[in-house]
Amino acid sequence: MTQRQTTRSRVMRRVGAAIAATIAVSTVASTGGQAASTSAAKSGGEIKVGIFDTFPGFCNNNNPANSSLMATRAIFEGLVEKTRGNDFVGLLAQSFTPSADFKEWTFVLRQGITFHNGQAFNADSVINNMNVNSGRRAGSGIGVGTNITFGANIANFSKVDANTVKFTLHRAQNDFPGTVYASGRLFMRADAQLVSGGTSGTCSTTPIGTGPFKVQSWTADQLVAVKNDNYWRKDPKNPSAKLPYLDKITFTNVKEGSQRAAAVRRGTIDAAMFTSFSEGTFIKDLRQRKSVVTEFKSGNEYYPSIWLNQGKAGSPLANRDARLAVINCIDRANFVKVRAKGETAVANSLVGRSSVMFTTRGFGRFSPKAARAHVAAYRAATGATSLTLSMPADTSSASQSNAKFLINQWAKCGITVNMVVEESALIIAKAFNPTVPFAQQNAYDILPILLFEGTDVAFNLPFVATNMFPAGSTNPVAGSFRNVLGGLLNLNKHSDPKVDELFFGGQAAATRASARAKYQEGTAYLQTNGFMTSIQHGYYTLFTTKKLGGVGTLQLPEGKTQRLITNWGIDWTGVYKK
Repeated sequence: MTQRQTTRSRVMRRVGAAIAATIAVSTVASTGGQAASTSAAKSGGEIKVGIFDTFPGFCNNNNPANSSLMATRAIFEGLVEKTRGNDFVGLLAQSFTPSADFKEWTFVLRQGITFHNGQAFNADSVINNMNVNSGRRAGSGIGVGTNITFGANIANFSKVDANTVKFTLHRAQNDFPGTVYASGRLFMRADAQLVSGGTSGTCSTTPIGTGPFKVQSWTADQLVAVKNDNYWRKDPKNPSAKLPYLDKITFTNVKEGSQRAAAVRRGTIDAAMFTSFSEGTFIKDLRQRKSVVTEFKSGNEYYPSIWLNQGKAGSPLANRDARLAVINCIDRANFVKVRAKGETAVANSLVGRSSVMFTTRGFGRFSPKAARAHVAAYRAATGATSLTLSMPADTSSASQSNAKFLINQWAKCGITVNMVVEESALIIAKAFNPTVPFAQQNAYDILPILLFEGTDVAFNLPFVATNMFPAGSTNPVAGSFRNVLGGLLNLNKHSDPKVDELFFGGQAAATRASARAKYQEGTAYLQTNGFMTSIQHGYYTLFTTKKLGGVGTLQLPEGKTQRLITNWGIDWTGVYKK
């Protein structure tokens, strides 16, 4: 049975209130012992978790993918967190407040929090992290990462007092907390990790966060995390307990879904994460084994895209007909049926209906006849004798099978696509390569990758804007990074200013309605001009053995509950072993 929020807890509270008067005396006498018993029952234990990604390192320029980000988030925390209601609340920050024009945001930090090495978390540590994340401080051992692009709109940040930081933006941004969240990736690291100087690369290899777990050891394929005895959060339902409940978690990269499924089914691992995009067979099988495993599933809020690179030297996709040929030759319904086993939704927009960006206007439909006509138009306009492109696939059999399915479809429309098989971490590095000029940063013609997600825009926008450093930016690093990093995340490598106008206009809007109108117009523009497309929208899911409890029940400090599961997995802070 899929785990969902229910009314059971509310019913139990009402029942408890009805009989409370009759057992008041015994309750007073037994409360202390019962609380201690509950706490003891949840504390301790070691578990093993199967994931499907490798660990690239832990510095600001390392980008852990999906399930490896889940393990990384057990070590690090950010200023804000996203709730099940899809709003943002403070995590390390206690609160955040915008100015009337959305050009200033003031963050008040929680007090009494320390990093794993004992350093106090405060305004100074936030400033140090932002200096590194924004590229204001870089050097040997401190890499330049995509955080610079995400934070390009930040003109300045300053310490107001020991526990308050003010961010000043170049252009108005009504969704700035989403930038600070960055899909759960903008972490606060201890000063000792952010050491500049030397050649040891300790920033990447020695993670020091504020999270519930500390790293005991790690390799590219495995991370062993142990309990942080000085963790700051409390469980409102069990305030006498010491979070986290677990003593140790071993996260292991098990690339093949069949092996992950077999291991959690047998109980040789305690939990395993899966993606609906390529592992529907194993998900369906596990879902039938209700007596053995429990499922925790996200909504269909993840929107993998087919990014069409216009900027790569000699790429045919600079031609609109070539792009539309690729888009019109994708049988989305058949792909979902065959490759996703019906576990995903057929895309009719770049994003799902819950997104403020959603519109079907201009979205390309499956038509081999139209695709072949676009191929002919491309050849006539350019003199090319063929439409030949490249596309990467991960080393997993599922990823390669997905690629072959598309390649065979495209071949029927006169499009030749060559598959390049590489590890996912290498694909990401070659797609987001800041060491080469803008047009060459994405090494592939066609790049299928999950970047768009959720209900808001802050995380999605940097992937379609021509340059995240606005023209005339007052950001002090714009002069150094604008030409190379400003468009780093723009995988389509387009140079159309109309896209910026529409999406930046949405972020500056004074009302939600006007913001939505701008965003939808922006999506329609991308779709009509064939900049990119989507095949399916799907979910991520985690199966656990019956030994585990507490998944998705721990409240955030402000009383709300964070999302049950996302593309990076779950929060392990409140999970316990029964």
